[in-house]
Amino acid sequence: MEEKEKTLTPETPETPDAAAPETESARPDRSQLNAFENFYENFRKVPLKYIDIFIGVCITALVVVILIGILKSKGFF
Repeated sequence: MEEKEKTLTPETPETPDAAAPETESARPDRSQLNAFENFYENFRKVPLKYIDIFIGVCITALVVVILIGILKSKGFF
């Protein structure tokens, strides 16, 4: 009876055997991830939607800068 009371107290830590397989299967080794997954792994707490929007804005800005450079070289600006 005393053993059951010990397992129900909040001071007793969880057994490492029960928690270890979940954490290992949920997060694979970084060497097994591709480049995009490694990039996103650094920003785990930021929603993926916002990261994708930021990448889209950066790509759009790059295209605009390149187009302005092309138009300046042609004499439009």
